[in-house]
Amino acid sequence: MSQQYFSDVEWATLKQAPMKAIQVVTLADKTDPVSFLKETRLAIELLSAEQQQGSSSDLVNALLAAMNTSDAEEAVQGEELLLKKMFQYLGELQALKDANQGRTESLDHLHRVSEILAAKVTLNQAQEFRQWLITLATKVAEAIKESGLFGGLGGERISGEEASAIRKIERALDLN
Repeated sequence: MSQQYFSDVEWATLKQAPMKAIQVVTLADKTDPVSFLKETRLAIELLSAEQQQGSSSDLVNALLAAMNTSDAEEAVQGEELLLKKMFQYLGELQALKDANQGRTESLDHLHRVSEILAAKVTLNQAQEFRQWLITLATKVAEAIKESGLFGGLGGERISGEEASAIRKIERALDLN
């Protein structure tokens, strides 16, 4: 599976899907700015790790390879690349009117991803890609304990708002 099966617009939409799934989760609940930045950094680190590890899905691997190629072309690596991605993500968030707009636009984007997958790949490939996005979003939600006492003691692994956001991602990707 490679980019040749998709139009440039479809491929760009698929390449943005991981960050859109992450955005739905990171904007799900109101956290303090420090926790938000930690969660954002962990999300980008997680996606970078995914790029290094690969997947059992041909489509996911093609997408990750394309993302790696884009990163290599920018000639930035390591911590510098991580910071660059964080600033790009924060710049996108800054352009939003509010968190609700970000969640809505990201869920709409994920719905378009689902439509592309339904039209262009096998059901098995679509399910693998969808499940990869859900797993990515869930890992981000689990990254920081929510609503705990001092030092995160007694907090939940996934807040109610994040769990709701993951269910919305599942519905946008037709994974009920």
